[in-house]
Amino acid sequence: MKPPSKNERIKMVKERICQPLNLDKLQTEKVTSAFNDFFVEMDKLVDRSVKPPVRPEKSKVDSLAKIRDEKVKHIMQESQFTKYLELELAGRPKGPEDGGPHPN
Repeated sequence: MKPPSKNERIKMVKERICQPLNLDKLQTEKVTSAFNDFFVEMDKLVDRSVKPPVRPEKSKVDSLAKIRDEKVKHIMQESQFTKYLELELAGRPKGPEDGGPHPN
């Protein structure tokens, strides 16, 4: 199965994070920009030269997520950010370590 495009992922961010948090237009633009930056950097880390593509190291993903979350934190009210963290965690793809499908 082909992974979603960056535009599809941005649409999911709007539907799964921005709408449930009732973010205004400016907040939505800033949050989607932070996620866009995150997706661009994540795409650089994925080794697509092999089938199936190799997922990047967890430490690198966590580092990018921390940068993204710091950006998002400054956009939202504290109560929104707390809810954001819950929504973001729930929306993460499940890997084998989280009970999801194994890549092999």
